[in-house]
Amino acid sequence: MKVAVLHGPGDLRLDDAQRPTAGPKDLVIKVAAAGICGTDLHFRHMGPRFDAPMALGHEYAGEVIEIGPEVKSFKIGDRVAYNSNNSPADMGRGGECGGFSDYVVLRDVDDQTQALCRVPDNVSLEHAALVEPLSVAAHAVNRADPKPGESVAIFGVGPIGLGVVVALRLKGIEDIIAFDLSPLRRERAVALGARAAFDPRENPPAEILKELRGTGAIWGVEYPKTDIYFEVSGAPGLLSQIADFCMKRSRIITVAMQRHTVTFDGTKLMSKEISVIGASGYPTEFPEVMGELAAKVVDPEAMITHRFPFSDFLHAFEVADDANGAAKVVLTFD
Repeated sequence: MKVAVLHGPGDLRLDDAQRPTAGPKDLVIKVAAAGICGTDLHFRHMGPRFDAPMALGHEYAGEVIEIGPEVKSFKIGDRVAYNSNNSPADMGRGGECGGFSDYVVLRDVDDQTQALCRVPDNVSLEHAALVEPLSVAAHAVNRADPKPGESVAIFGVGPIGLGVVVALRLKGIEDIIAFDLSPLRRERAVALGARAAFDPRENPPAEILKELRGTGAIWGVEYPKTDIYFEVSGAPGLLSQIADFCMKRSRIITVAMQRHTVTFDGTKLMSKEISVIGASGYPTEFPEVMGELAAKVVDPEAMITHRFPFSDFLHAFEVADDANGAAKVVLTFD
């Protein structure tokens, strides 16, 4: 079988490997679909977490094809998606296996049943592989705790930002303005329910938000009216810029990894009573999002811009690394 393995910064290969087998407490999954995550792209540039080569991939779904005799929680034929936030296996981040592989093994499965979520019959395995990024977005929206009628701005509508649009619409939030450099991603944001989407280089966000939502005054200074800001781009300096122009009591949800030190004007944080809220992972949201797919209240198809067979993995990675030309890239397996 083939496994995508990161050997060093920029050194990503499809290696040959022996198909894993299940021990008494283990199960083996035949992978059917996997999504390329921004974390995978980050590792590709950074290199493995540890000294040894690292199998990549944690957004995947497939079918259980082998179980050990002591396994009670799953059976052969179960369709499952991997819940990496609730798994000690650390797949794709330095653990034994990665989801960019024809087969994976999950050890001691009865001790970590939350690591797998059953996929309902009416949910495709391709869409099930997207429950992970949708759950990250759902958790970010839960952290924001939006109220009816509130207004939102999203900076960065890659796969997670698009998921934030989806999760906000499920909460009944309609006034969503997105900003992204990519025309393709802006188009997808509108298709998923954003009111409008703009290129921040050509349309300064503070000015656009003033134009569309009006202003409010703080000590005689006019600021654009927006209740919640999601920072999903990781753009250097953006968090502090948002804090500079946001309105009193705005909430800023930081979802993207910040590779540079963030500096805030402490007086503005204090005087405008700004809340800066971190959001990471999806401690409880994964089964809920899977249920939303099953109930057909979420259709993630608009997030997918490319599908590639696993044999074209290296090309798929290059496409996924082009933020202007791709949103979610999905790999399919024979």
